[in-house]
Amino acid sequence: MSKWSGRTKGFVLGYQIFIFFIKKIGVPAAYFLLNFVVPFYFIFLSKARKNLSLTFKKIPGFNKSIYRIIYQNFLNLGKVIIDNFAILTEHKDRYYYDQDGEGYLIDLINQSQSAILISGHLGSWNIAGELLKKKDGVVNVVMYDGEAEKIKRLVDKNIGKYNYKMICINDDLSHLIKIKLAIDNGELICILADRYLESSKTISVKFFDREIDLPLGPFIIASKFNIPYSFIFATKESKFGYKFTATRPKTEKDPQIIANEFSKELSGKLSEYPDQWFNYFNIFGNTK
Repeated sequence: MSKWSGRTKGFVLGYQIFIFFIKKIGVPAAYFLLNFVVPFYFIFLSKARKNLSLTFKKIPGFNKSIYRIIYQNFLNLGKVIIDNFAILTEHKDRYYYDQDGEGYLIDLINQSQSAILISGHLGSWNIAGELLKKKDGVVNVVMYDGEAEKIKRLVDKNIGKYNYKMICINDDLSHLIKIKLAIDNGELICILADRYLESSKTISVKFFDREIDLPLGPFIIASKFNIPYSFIFATKESKFGYKFTATRPKTEKDPQIIANEFSKELSGKLSEYPDQWFNYFNIFGNTK
């Protein structure tokens, strides 16, 4: 995987503009604005285009126009960002979803059973968090993003509270204490497991029959805390519709087994939804 700094390419001013359009004019108007924004990103984010192209070429049986899918990918990213904000406003009732496996997590919530929810940068885990919140689940998202706190303050000021708690990974390992507290409180822990910092420990898995590295942390946490884990995704299916999927929760003490299972689940989602793969780093790195 190519180097990642732990910071996204989002701009707070851009988020402010989208929030203004959503609140004052509506979601369709915010979508329309993307027609002017996406071409700019498509032209100038050459590294993201290159990494997506390298990824798509390694998907077995991929026979679609790569640049058409990449453009649609950039467009979908904008729509998902808008949806992430809109679902926190009065527009939230317009959104609906189909589900596959939601009942597994509802059972955990009803039993006040904590669980590790492992996902990736595909679709919208914000939407997934909102759906779980509606079922009275408390979701904690573990993240690296150094800009996350700025965006959270922006949302709190202009829209309302986010649909999840935030646990930022720190060098002093204080995030592990917060994770343990959340587990003791019977809360859900969501971790994205398809990116890592250059200095992070990794674990090797097979991904489309090629060896890649994933961050070790999420799988160590899932294996050591002795609580169930599930792989979850929420993918955009229509203008206001999403599909929420969750695998049957299970426990496992070997992080390698969990990582292998996640790799299989993620590769299936990537094959089905390449235009919603929002990981703009070459996950295959220097593999042949």
